[in-house]
Amino acid sequence: MSVATSFNSAQKTLARTESKLEKLEGKLERALVKEHQLLKDLRHMMKHHAPHQQAGRPGGDSFDKGGCFPSKPLPNEWSPLDLGALSETNKLDQTKGPITADQLTKAIQRGTGDHDGQAAKGEYRAFAEWAEKNQDRLTPEAKQVMDRFSKFAAERKANGHQDGDWRKMINDMKGVGDKGAEKALAGLDKLPKPISGDDMAKAIRSGTKDADNNTADELKAFQDWAKKNGDKLSPEAKEVMGKFEKHATKAMATGDKDLSSTEWSKMMKDFKSVGDVSARDSLAKLDKENGPISGEDLLGAIKQGAGDADGNSTKELAEFQKWAAKNQDRLTPEAQKVMETYEKHSKTAGPKGLDKPGFDAMVKDASQHKTFHDASMRTALETLDGKNGKISAKDLTNAISKGAGDLDGQAAGLEYADLQKWARQNYDRLSPDARKVVDTYEKYATQSLAKGETGIANSDFQKMVKEMEQLSVVRPPPRFITA
Repeated sequence: MSVATSFNSAQKTLARTESKLEKLEGKLERALVKEHQLLKDLRHMMKHHAPHQQAGRPGGDSFDKGGCFPSKPLPNEWSPLDLGALSETNKLDQTKGPITADQLTKAIQRGTGDHDGQAAKGEYRAFAEWAEKNQDRLTPEAKQVMDRFSKFAAERKANGHQDGDWRKMINDMKGVGDKGAEKALAGLDKLPKPISGDDMAKAIRSGTKDADNNTADELKAFQDWAKKNGDKLSPEAKEVMGKFEKHATKAMATGDKDLSSTEWSKMMKDFKSVGDVSARDSLAKLDKENGPISGEDLLGAIKQGAGDADGNSTKELAEFQKWAAKNQDRLTPEAQKVMETYEKHSKTAGPKGLDKPGFDAMVKDASQHKTFHDASMRTALETLDGKNGKISAKDLTNAISKGAGDLDGQAAGLEYADLQKWARQNYDRLSPDARKVVDTYEKYATQSLAKGETGIANSDFQKMVKEMEQLSVVRPPPRFITA
């Protein structure tokens, strides 16, 4: 019983072994057929090698038009894979994330730089097969690099070796820019100047959001464009560009080839913080002045800071609103009216803000809210706004002499009224002698008004100025002589 069982088991094992041998014989036969065909192809290639070397292959190449991968090579085009090129593709396999144009260009340059005549043969085959297997890792720019390699290989096969063509291929590859950045900058080219901060921020956002390990090329593309189009950039666009450079440089300094999601988010937040530079600059000038802000002062700042037609009027308004809330105690009633007028016209304009005609209408409306009514006196008194510390008798005398000495018949009228208003608003800044200058002016103006005149006679005006000047004379301390 046990012998029969053992025999049956041996028979089954023998049957399985015979089946395996038959399968192996079939595989071996097919392999031999392939090897035989390959040998025939190699003999054919060697036989026709010389004629092809001289005349090339007429009628085009073996590459798909517009693609970065060749069609199947003909039997007489077979070349063994180049070890140097394989070494470079293996290095690419060890990297993570997308393969950039710069990475692939450098790999091709190293893998084909030995000038062994294999750049269009085994070296190209190694990179082409690798690229076909790794299409999903190639950025659009890296695919353009392979396109250039394919074109080079096809031309070299068709026309033979040409001096300098390898170097030309590498230079062409290095010229491949960042596709996302290129598209974003093309959008900026279509915009009229000035390019606003928002325009620039949107372009950078669009050109860098692809996470393609290509921040260096993206930054260079934007820097080159900004340098070429400096006259189109608004101050805000330049500030946004500066923030991009700061974040990109920071990322690359730590060895990153791309902005991390955290760094990218920080950069976007920084872009949003960019207000209106021209508005901030004009308000900074008001900050340097001392004393109350007149209606003329504020309107002048608005005209300077928001009249640049940069498409940024909503941010400009926000800058002025923020400043006005912070400096409420410095605003004269007229300045408050100017601010209210600005806000009213902006609200009427809607979300897009004031256009040029709307801005001009606002300025005309706000111009009626004047703190001063005499231009020469206002100009003279505004020179004192920039003075730090106490205003001396000499300072105020000079301002009155310039502001009321124009012989327009208003020294006791509008000019005196402007001086009174300014003195009330700035009384704490006046030195004791300067306050006496105000009293002296009041005495002469009152005399003229009592006569029904708005001007001060020239002789009286000169007498008044000399009296004011005496208040500036530094008198020596009294001397006591003892007997």
